[in-house]
Amino acid sequence: MVRPDEPRGRGIYHIHSDYSYDGTNSLAEISRWARDRGLNFVLLTEHDLGFDPEKYEKYRADCAKHSGDVLLVPGMEYEVIHRGAIVHIGAVGVPVLLDRLVLDQGILALVDAIHRHGGLALLHHPNNIKHVLTREHVEAFDFIELWNTKFDCDFAPNLQFIRWLRGMEYRGPYMVSADIHVVSRFHEKNIAFIDMDFGSDNPDLAGIVHRLKNRRYRCRKDKWVLSPEGKPKVPNGLYRLLPAVCLCKKKLFRMARFFVPERYQKAVYKFVNRS
Repeated sequence: MVRPDEPRGRGIYHIHSDYSYDGTNSLAEISRWARDRGLNFVLLTEHDLGFDPEKYEKYRADCAKHSGDVLLVPGMEYEVIHRGAIVHIGAVGVPVLLDRLVLDQGILALVDAIHRHGGLALLHHPNNIKHVLTREHVEAFDFIELWNTKFDCDFAPNLQFIRWLRGMEYRGPYMVSADIHVVSRFHEKNIAFIDMDFGSDNPDLAGIVHRLKNRRYRCRKDKWVLSPEGKPKVPNGLYRLLPAVCLCKKKLFRMARFFVPERYQKAVYKFVNRS
């Protein structure tokens, strides 16, 4: 639950309902789950695969229907193929479903279309695809998802990736997420929060977009607090060792894929993914 001394306006970004082909929970279930955890807003990111304009309108209507104590913001996660890699791009605040022809034109065309419709474009789990990105791609986005606890590490952000981005002269803003597909697998310690101060106002889409654009938010995951510029704040210096531990953990799993017999790989995977 939200403590009295914390900003009024806590939400999450990057969650899928059963409108996505790999989502499990209904919008009503997500709304109840978020309300029970003291959240004020949820920025949804449904996969575009399987969507058409009619389904998109139904999705938006259902978000409005199930928004009460918790604001459900309909968003999309579009899939683009770039130089053989699958790139996932989040769109927040876009009132229409973008045409598949736009997606076929590539990353920059999709980002431009999101902006023309007044939305925000977010690059999802970029560490997996940094080998195909250029400075032009990085600079085109409104936000980069610095810490995706599904694809990165669950107990520390990837500060090495921040250094890589700074080498490309990128200074933020950043976003964090848990990339949730099944809400029952996530308790408060696992969730990557977005905190905003709405004062006495109730969160709405315009207010959320305004605060995101003006970097009036903070990201938080367990004991980590990250500014929009990616600057970490932790309780003590020992936490700064965790990113290095995280990288070792990921490298151990990668090695297992090549040197461990296939029948043992699942056991190794479970071991290196224990928090």
